[in-house]
Amino acid sequence: AAAVAAAAAAPVAAAAKDELTLMPPLKVDGSGVAQPLVSESSECTFQDGLDYLSDGGEEEVVEHILAQECCNLCLDRNRRRPGSCAVGVLSAPMDNPPNACWLKSRAVRAVRKEGVRACWPPGSKFVPSDPDRAENDVAAKHDERLAKYAAAAGSSESKPDAATLRTRAGAIRGAIKHAWDAYHKLAWGRDELMPISGRGVDRKFNHAVTMVDSLDTLWIAGLKDEFNDAKEWIAQHLPEKLRSMSSGVSMFETTIRTLGGLLSAYDLSRETVFLDLAKQLGSRINSAIGTNGVAPYTFGGGNGGSHCRSLAESGTNQLELRYLAHVTGDPSFATKANNFYQEVVGKPSVDGLWPNCFQNGRGKITFGADGDSFYEYLVKVWIQNGKQEDDLWEMYDRAADGLEKHLVKQGADGLTYLGTGNWGGGAEKPIYVEEMEHLTCFVPGWLALGAQSEKGAAKREQRMELAAKIAYTCWQMYEQQPTGIGPERVKFLKMDLSKTDTKEYILRPEALEGWWYMSELTEDPRYREWGWQAFMSFEKWLWVKNGYASLKDVTNTNKQYIDRMESFWIAETLKYAFLLQDPDHTIKLDRYILNTEAHPLSVLEFAPKPPR
Repeated sequence: AAAVAAAAAAPVAAAAKDELTLMPPLKVDGSGVAQPLVSESSECTFQDGLDYLSDGGEEEVVEHILAQECCNLCLDRNRRRPGSCAVGVLSAPMDNPPNACWLKSRAVRAVRKEGVRACWPPGSKFVPSDPDRAENDVAAKHDERLAKYAAAAGSSESKPDAATLRTRAGAIRGAIKHAWDAYHKLAWGRDELMPISGRGVDRKFNHAVTMVDSLDTLWIAGLKDEFNDAKEWIAQHLPEKLRSMSSGVSMFETTIRTLGGLLSAYDLSRETVFLDLAKQLGSRINSAIGTNGVAPYTFGGGNGGSHCRSLAESGTNQLELRYLAHVTGDPSFATKANNFYQEVVGKPSVDGLWPNCFQNGRGKITFGADGDSFYEYLVKVWIQNGKQEDDLWEMYDRAADGLEKHLVKQGADGLTYLGTGNWGGGAEKPIYVEEMEHLTCFVPGWLALGAQSEKGAAKREQRMELAAKIAYTCWQMYEQQPTGIGPERVKFLKMDLSKTDTKEYILRPEALEGWWYMSELTEDPRYREWGWQAFMSFEKWLWVKNGYASLKDVTNTNKQYIDRMESFWIAETLKYAFLLQDPDHTIKLDRYILNTEAHPLSVLEFAPKPPR
């Protein structure tokens, strides 16, 4: 785009409804606000400090030119081809190239840019509204809503009444819609929204992963029109997107986000378009898994961040593929995935814990990255199939004992931290590492799911006490930060982050996830209140005009953003926030099991029956 530095020059996606109609050009009044200007002269109207993004319209660049010459070029172009130049924009002297005239056939959105000059020819299309005024209006309305949300605050000691909870759920529904509307307007069909730049981007998936990942959240929140919009696009475009998916795409992420999203959308809506696509994708995933159940990092093979075939990669597809096998009546979808449990049991472990690189027999042991969802799925797969597979329960039970024995430590502040272990193999004990990842905040729910079952009765009190302590530590990761938002990790058993080099928040869901399970399984009101306070902090610090942005540093109150809205923000974080408050939701744990991307799947007893 003209007058925008090369790094920010990508065009902005916009819905067809945002295309511009014929209107007079604008003048800028004394307040700096652009106003319509009626003129029959052949002279251009100039605006300083505003660039206009063209949404991929035709552009022509002429370098080293003056503003009036840029205007004349735009006029001449319109004489030759009427309507072919909506606006000319002269780049700033410090831009590359400097003082270049960008002739644009369309102008969709105004952005502030120091040193540029826009040239509007007479009879040009409608000029987009002044960005400062528009952003101020939107922000003011958001601040008004935020003040109203504060009135719905409660106490960790008492349960809010149903009316208050419905008010909160409505606020979170509004947040889901704000994020979704921004994606729909600016990034439709792309993998992710960049909320600061206001444009879409593909992150290797190249199959609208935010759209697919968000389907069940839209359904659960009652946003059925938005759900149906997505369904129409998916039915038309996703089959080819999946067929042409690159071999370099993460199989783990595609399984939990895309396959899980399609299956959950089918489970909730019973729309067969989602099942058909799940079968297409499930076949490709299944074909990449080895006969022993070991899965590669990408569809084309290779290893991920641990430089090995990790626990999570091979142990986080069983929920999805077992469900797919059940609803299609084709057991081959799950055969190889099921074999992984036999494979991993044959590898060295210590008190029910395997290193991330399970084939090596030593290394890092963690309930964080590359290990977390393997352990998570042990109890969930057991529940999914009616709690019948004793071997899965035993694996889960031993892992829970091992976690308490080797990975839990109390800090000087009295908090219970969940760290990692370095294991040298054999009879050695893991060496404790004082690092607690935000990812591990799912563990309270994981412990409670098993403890509240009949088989968990013998250790229920002990496990629930540990779950509550870890859940509180996760709350302190939020409450003790100036923004009220938890960082990526804390180190050295401290919450002040003085020794932590990863202070960012990238919209992760695990704290809310753990609190939701604890709320559902204990009915303790504190978990609901923690979730509401976290949501209020999200609204204060992450909300931007075009969605929600990640934070570079949760200790910094200057709103230094990372220009990214991960697909799991709608799929997981806002879903758990909504479920925590909504007193009327139907995602109950005696009926559903949620995959690691928070996609609800009916336990097989209640799942759709396969076609006859």
